[in-house]
Amino acid sequence: MLKGYSPRNLQGQDPFLAVLQNDAVPVRDRTCAIPQPLATVIDRALIDNPDIYYTNAAEFKQALFKSIS
Repeated sequence: MLKGYSPRNLQGQDPFLAVLQNDAVPVRDRTCAIPQPLATVIDRALIDNPDIYYTNAAEFKQALFKSIS
């Protein structure tokens, strides 16, 4: 929503398969309008392989607040 694009490349693929098979595109590769600290948090939130980076909503929320302060 922040960047106006899907976080994954969907060209010619079923959207569900794209989510399962493709890594997310880094936010700053799509737009440079998002500040780097916030982009880092978003990119980390989209990591799901080999492990999920933020394991709960409170951890993600704290990282978001840190990135904008």
